[in-house]
Amino acid sequence: MKKTFEHCLWEELTKWFGLERLKVFAPLESLLQITNNLNETVGKSLEQLNGLLIDNFMDWNEDELKMQFISPLLFLVNYHDSPKYHPFSQRTLKMQTPEIELSGTIDWMLATGKQIPTKPFFFLHEYKKEKGTDNDPVGQVLAAMLTAQQLNEDTTAIVYGAYVVGKDWYFMALQGKQYAISFPYNAMEMNKLENIYNILVRVKALIQ
Repeated sequence: MKKTFEHCLWEELTKWFGLERLKVFAPLESLLQITNNLNETVGKSLEQLNGLLIDNFMDWNEDELKMQFISPLLFLVNYHDSPKYHPFSQRTLKMQTPEIELSGTIDWMLATGKQIPTKPFFFLHEYKKEKGTDNDPVGQVLAAMLTAQQLNEDTTAIVYGAYVVGKDWYFMALQGKQYAISFPYNAMEMNKLENIYNILVRVKALIQ
């Protein structure tokens, strides 16, 4: 069976790969540990982004959300400060087992390599609206994370992910056959946007 990431559903992936979704999961709790990494410059930039989101999130399409809010936020986090990993966008990943083949284009990810992504660690997918009839954001991110497990040839290593639905950010962690998803972080609330920034910075520390 062949399936693209964008058409994967979390329930079918759970059955195919024998996954278990947990309410309490130590790898996710570690990701969500908040350490304040804000300085005055970052704080002011987050305030500007927060204002933009409040004024425009109902009107932006997916590309506008990505270019005018998500991309500036990722730039603030600065994922270019380590030789151990590199951000990639719109790259294709593929995995295959005797029963199923998964493949798809990744919106954004962190992986080793500079020109060619090799070992992926963190995935980010963005969506303009709530889940529709054709797309399941959890299924799409989970499929990418399962693919990373196979590509990394290490099912014990933790893979992280996130997806954005309008104003809400959800974070995920997968280890072995267990995974968990956070409650939403509403980026329209300034304190939650600060939390999102600090979690994205935490990703760097966990990868290191």
